[in-house]
Amino acid sequence: MLRRFSSSFVATLAVLLCTVPALDRPPHVDDANFLILARGARLDPLRPHAISINWQGTTERAFDVLSNPPGIAWWLAPVVDASDLVRHLWMWPWLLLACWGAGRLGDRVAGRPAVAILLLCASPAAMLAATAWTPDLPLLACTLAGMAGLLAPRAPGGSRLPWAVLLGMGACFRYSGLALIPLAGLWPALRRDARGAAQLTIAAALPTLALALHDVAVYGEWHVLAMTRFQGIADTPRDITRKLIAAIATLGGGLALPILAAARPRRALGGALVGLALGCVGALLSAQAGATAAWTLLWTAAGGAVLGSVLSRTQRLDVFFVCWLFGGLLFLLKLRFTATRYWLPFAAPAILAVLPLASRSLRTTAVVATTALALAISLDDHAMARAHETLAREVDAAVTALGIEDRRFSGHWGLQHHLEARGWSALEEDSPIPPGVAWARTSVAWPQDPGPGCRTPIETFERAPSGWRLRSHTAEIAGNIHAHVLSASPPIEVYAPFGLGRDPYDSIQLTIGAACPAASPPDTPSPSEGSF
Repeated sequence: MLRRFSSSFVATLAVLLCTVPALDRPPHVDDANFLILARGARLDPLRPHAISINWQGTTERAFDVLSNPPGIAWWLAPVVDASDLVRHLWMWPWLLLACWGAGRLGDRVAGRPAVAILLLCASPAAMLAATAWTPDLPLLACTLAGMAGLLAPRAPGGSRLPWAVLLGMGACFRYSGLALIPLAGLWPALRRDARGAAQLTIAAALPTLALALHDVAVYGEWHVLAMTRFQGIADTPRDITRKLIAAIATLGGGLALPILAAARPRRALGGALVGLALGCVGALLSAQAGATAAWTLLWTAAGGAVLGSVLSRTQRLDVFFVCWLFGGLLFLLKLRFTATRYWLPFAAPAILAVLPLASRSLRTTAVVATTALALAISLDDHAMARAHETLAREVDAAVTALGIEDRRFSGHWGLQHHLEARGWSALEEDSPIPPGVAWARTSVAWPQDPGPGCRTPIETFERAPSGWRLRSHTAEIAGNIHAHVLSASPPIEVYAPFGLGRDPYDSIQLTIGAACPAASPPDTPSPSEGSF
């Protein structure tokens, strides 16, 4: 017992140490919208979604565009204006809870708590979540700790109800936690305990019920219903096929490398072949070739191997793991887009199901490879976050030197956070750029063109890595750990979560609104002045 505790402590310490290089990482990607939501929670704790945000080109209520519950906003509200270091440390309790839950699960299924902690909490997706201000880390923590309590042998006089409530609390951070509620009752149901199944399912649903009552009381509508309409716009057969392929690829690259899967070689090989076939379909659908197609095939084969290795009906626990993993996959297909981090509440069975069968060499290889890959991706993510901060500072300095006070931008992610902090405002969809107004547009956000008018190009600002490196967001090989599409005109369809690239982290185009010549129609930019 003491030895297992010591190994768990060392593994948890290792996970914490892996996050240390990113403790000064500035806001990045979706951090920006959750910090705005947290500011809304500080202004009005009961109505965090009442704050306005321009996230898709139009200023609107956060209630109508941000598709997550308010849990993370309430958590971040006390430190929303604190330093980056303080905000990062503020998230550590969730990381510690996640490590505790992972260790308990690893001990439960294989007597390997330290290995489970490192593979579940130091994967690329988990590491990025641990260094961000998004709901993903609290959701992961609630999931792992709640499941650990539910699956643990029941002590005399003990109750699993608190663990079911903890599992259900994940839905207060991301609505994907709703898909976990039936799992609270599945384990006793598999043991033919109908009463226990009903009790645990109800207990897991209590946080969601409380949140629904809150939403109806303060907004007049349950937020999740509004977001169901918002999310359900990408359900054509082609969309679902693309999301399926991307989900398989991101599982095999961002959450569970197919190393432990070798413990079930036949099933892993069969799954890899299916994944490879789906990767070929994806490459054909998205007209991929060369290195881009190769990265797609690599990660879909890896994800297929992982999924195949989990398939087993030999024990009740195996059935539970299959329902947990594949139920999560079905849920992901209903979302608007696929992101690697969306797997976090569902991916644990990909490790836990094969951990008891894995040899020491497989376990060691998996831990080393997973941690090394996570650190490489985390460093690239840190560099991209710094690039946005630097670009915002340079663009703002250039406009200040021109003596322009009115400043607009198009884009979101970290650039939005840094420019708004400097007094810039988001351009409304289809709004023209008035004469004398500065406008900056990022290349990595969803394309947004201004309304008719003439503009004078001033300068393009760019930040790129010094050479080839493992990239979590790159158009060069169509890799994106944050979504299954890259912004461009037209958008670039993506399956691989990452790959080697050397293209810029971002490129910011700065222009100034200009009066159109009398001979030019107002909706046609002057040829001599140009337009982006």
